[in-house]
Amino acid sequence: MAFSLTVKEAAQKLGVTVGRVHQLIDSGALSAEKLGRQWLVDEASVEARIAEHPRPGRPSEKRVVAGETYTLMNRAHEILRFSYDRRTGKFIEVLDVLDASRAPLSLISLRGTKASLSALSDWWRHRAIPVSRQGMHTKLKELGFADSGQIPFESLGLSLSDQYWVRPEGMDIRWQDVNFFANPFPDMDLQTNEAGIDWLSDVGLLTPDNTSEGELPKRWVRRDGVPSLLKGSGPLGQEPYNEVVATALYRRLLDPGDYVPYKLENVSAGAISCCADFLTDQEEYIPAYYVMHAKRKPNHFSEYQHYVDCCARLGADGAADALDKMIVCDDLLANHDRHWRNFGLIRDVETLSCRVAPLFDSGSSLWCDKDDEALLHGDYSFNTKPFHEQPNRQLRLVGDLSWFDPASLDGFAEEARTILSGNPALSRRLDVICEGIQHRIDRLIRMLQ
Repeated sequence: MAFSLTVKEAAQKLGVTVGRVHQLIDSGALSAEKLGRQWLVDEASVEARIAEHPRPGRPSEKRVVAGETYTLMNRAHEILRFSYDRRTGKFIEVLDVLDASRAPLSLISLRGTKASLSALSDWWRHRAIPVSRQGMHTKLKELGFADSGQIPFESLGLSLSDQYWVRPEGMDIRWQDVNFFANPFPDMDLQTNEAGIDWLSDVGLLTPDNTSEGELPKRWVRRDGVPSLLKGSGPLGQEPYNEVVATALYRRLLDPGDYVPYKLENVSAGAISCCADFLTDQEEYIPAYYVMHAKRKPNHFSEYQHYVDCCARLGADGAADALDKMIVCDDLLANHDRHWRNFGLIRDVETLSCRVAPLFDSGSSLWCDKDDEALLHGDYSFNTKPFHEQPNRQLRLVGDLSWFDPASLDGFAEEARTILSGNPALSRRLDVICEGIQHRIDRLIRMLQ
């Protein structure tokens, strides 16, 4: 986490002396800020130095690279100025911090006076399409880029998951004229060819698809004038159906504002899922990974305690209650991928007030990662995230189940069967999946008795 390590902790991570860390701070090789009498070191710069495997001996001087200057914007607010080399796709330097209060939580020091170059690079990388997404290597060659992080600069870094964008130095560009919440962008042609849908066809143009994280294919479209996300699937095509099953579960257990509803859209290449954007044009989604940067984690705090504490620091009420619902629902769905970017908070860019984000992205569930043979032999095992790998241990974190009504789950396994039966590729495993769902329901009810 940015600016969260003491000098001693940084030394331990690097395997060097405390004195050496101070030398690295003085030379600019490590980003750090003095808080009172103590230096706090940017963890991202420590991790970057570890990854570089520097050789013993005197460090070489920094290579000076000329870069273009940009201002990172949050809606109409100027956040920080930085230089970037578009030729190499490298961030060169953070020049000025202009508005620390509206900056991404991972970037700014606790005193709000310094920004971490390493954290900026990492934050930007997670705004870009990962190279692991199918077809990205070919797309990068087509665009002439070495890294997918170069692509968002083609659309000013604009997104539909937050309000951040980059304004080139000297250009008079207004937020209201370019943002994708209010302005048009290329819609998706759902026609298919022999290779199926060309999900990446408009990547590199002025489109929000340039900033869509995640490995599964995605495209932003408008449905009845509302920005909506279409999402594909893995080899079995199960993930879109899982999203609809999860929506059915949430309807039974939760309030409407607690979750994002998904529906299926059928194309000749198979079903895809669709959900409306859960943000307004004045809000940003803050993944839990960045929420954890709101304050330094006490050594005796668990990650669960620290996350709840950070939510309170940001003024988001009901974080523990929301985690209870998330953990229980993920347990019932056997969700194996509730990672730190798949839940979090929503922040109003203007007022800076925060609230808990609704549940979304539950497609990696119902044992979709297991092959037929394992599942047919009764292998219902799965690992959980984010607080414990073992489902039972994570479930023990739930403090309040007064909202949970066991009777509301009557018939849910059969409702899931009806949804999943729309995918012929699941026919062999359908009975086993439904038995697994009922098993998890019965297990949870037994635990409550």
